[in-house]
Amino acid sequence: MAGLSQEDRNIIKNHPLTNLVDRLRGALQEAERIYESRLIYDGADESLDQLYRNAISKLLSALQGEDAAYSLRSRVSNGDMVSDLAHLVERLRKAQENFKYDDYRPLVNLVIQRPPTESQNVETWNFDVWKAVFTLIDTISRRTTPPASVPPSFDGTPVKSTSSSQKGSEQTHELVNPRIFEEICGCTFRDVKGFFNKYFEEKDWSGKADAICRRVLAPGSDGNLAQFPDPPTQDNVLAWWFRLQEDLLSESRGTYYTTASKADLTGSKVERQVDLLLRARGGSPSRNKHDWRDILVVGELKKSKEEIKTKDTLLQMSRYVREVFAAQPTRRFVHAFAVCGTKMEAWVFDRSGPYSSGVIDVYEDSRRFFQVLVGYTMMSDEDLGLDSFIARDEDGNKSITVKGRGTLDERVLRLGEILSFQRAIVCRGTTCFLTNDGQGVAKFSWVSDKRRPEVELLKLACQKNVQGVARIIGHGTITSIADMRCGLTFDKRHHFKSAPPSAASSFHQSQPLIEPRRLDIRRKSSSRKRRSPDKGMQVSKRSRSINQPSRDAQEENELAFSIQSAHKPSLFDRNGEELYDNRVLRCLVISPAGRPIYKYESPLELLKALRDAIKAHRSLYLDGNILHRDISENNIIITDPDKADGYSGMLIDLDLAKEVGSGRSGARHQTGTMEFMAIEVLLNIDHTYRHDLESFFYVLIWQCARHVC
Repeated sequence: MAGLSQEDRNIIKNHPLTNLVDRLRGALQEAERIYESRLIYDGADESLDQLYRNAISKLLSALQGEDAAYSLRSRVSNGDMVSDLAHLVERLRKAQENFKYDDYRPLVNLVIQRPPTESQNVETWNFDVWKAVFTLIDTISRRTTPPASVPPSFDGTPVKSTSSSQKGSEQTHELVNPRIFEEICGCTFRDVKGFFNKYFEEKDWSGKADAICRRVLAPGSDGNLAQFPDPPTQDNVLAWWFRLQEDLLSESRGTYYTTASKADLTGSKVERQVDLLLRARGGSPSRNKHDWRDILVVGELKKSKEEIKTKDTLLQMSRYVREVFAAQPTRRFVHAFAVCGTKMEAWVFDRSGPYSSGVIDVYEDSRRFFQVLVGYTMMSDEDLGLDSFIARDEDGNKSITVKGRGTLDERVLRLGEILSFQRAIVCRGTTCFLTNDGQGVAKFSWVSDKRRPEVELLKLACQKNVQGVARIIGHGTITSIADMRCGLTFDKRHHFKSAPPSAASSFHQSQPLIEPRRLDIRRKSSSRKRRSPDKGMQVSKRSRSINQPSRDAQEENELAFSIQSAHKPSLFDRNGEELYDNRVLRCLVISPAGRPIYKYESPLELLKALRDAIKAHRSLYLDGNILHRDISENNIIITDPDKADGYSGMLIDLDLAKEVGSGRSGARHQTGTMEFMAIEVLLNIDHTYRHDLESFFYVLIWQCARHVC
């Protein structure tokens, strides 16, 4: 019989059963009397079952009305006892062949045998009744999810959409914008306190930047650089921007560029055109072509100051940032900014969402404006959010230093080619590299600090002799969102007034050529649309570069941790105490290395890999008491049985796995691969091992369809 926690006992003690249950004793006694003498009824089982169901339904309904039922927490769902009893009544009313009166008899007999009210045994009787209810619910729940001997995993985490499923030609504005909005709509912050101090003040380069700002703003400064263009069309602002750079920023670490056409940006299948971008000085020799791998900061220019706070402007920057993260998957965070008319807003995007400095006016806070403009060009790699965990030698070879398995000794491992990465912003950002010896895989992933680290689950699986699961070579914890946001104050999430943009949304603007005039930066100007097809643009149009074989090949291997909820996407818990999801960046090196299952070379190889992956899942569940919960084509690998304990297929990636019975992780949401998720999981029904088996089936169907097409 199910036990009661101290909390359960306190609830039951404070809310004893009422006489509503007593009123049913007669009907229950009749049902029990008939059941005991049922042999005298020749073949009338169906009518007797209906009599039993009616009596039990009344009992369960009465228990639903008890105060204790509203406070006792369910053990098989995210709700309370009331919801469990309601579900049980509904199931009971529909039950036909599966109905077994024996399941309900312990509870029925307890109600019939209630001691007198004045008896000292009433409290114990109350405990026994509710224990019987818990046991009944557990018994029925197990039976409806065969086999009955294997318990399901409960307390599922809401699912969350990302934009990572859009690849190649699918990455149009119309398709990507709604998905990006789903990523950021619950985790965007504006006017974050401490923003300027953290990113633009008290730096090694702050004194030099301040000197440049003072020089620009000094009365009678050379070139009248304090005079901001009016009207602030894109062409006028770019001309002013590059003149300032040429005069004052020629020795900075970073250099601003613009793109004249979509062909100027390489390194991605998607076509984008960025108004302003920052690259390292002395990097790529080309001033006209820019690879997303080299972009440090992105900027958006618009003529109307009214656009500074629009969702469209933020989404436009987000599309650029998404490309930067895809090209630089181990990047910690990305700086971006928008200048709309005479308003500016600086942004930082990390794996938990975007946040901004708040809007500044280029006239009223001209020092701050130039501080940002100049500061970006002087930032260190750390200031820019570049990866510092992976060491690179003079020849470009990559290596990492991690803790060895079960020891404090450190190991240095050389990294080979990138195997997979995730194209999204707010996500785990899972990125995998082959180790140089070809025997292991190094995985980088931003996982909620509420989740148990994958390395602990792998160690547990090893201790319990789980078969068919990856083994640990080394691991390390690198940083966290909380550490990176240290010194910032987040008050409340930004509230978007409108729904995600429709497919009809357009970001293209045009404006007839307007003769520019100058406006001193200390005066305000009216807002107009910024776009101007001025033929005097500094950078001429060029033919498009279409050959990017290495990057295109990598994009075919992108991790697609994406889901589309059947209803609204489940984002952050807006009522939670924590304003943002504190993700932890970890590195885990595992073996053996293998090919993703979608790279199978024959139907037999596919079936062997699936068979052994399912065997691994069974061992993980039954031997390790761990449910995987993220079965997809990305997490099943084809292995050499001679190097993998006889397994032709194995499971990897336990980021979303849970030890059965461990309760809620506390994570705000989980992302997964929508194409392979069980339908009930998409409906936020608790995740059981059967849902993982359903996902295996979808993986098989997906592989068949992939090769047919």
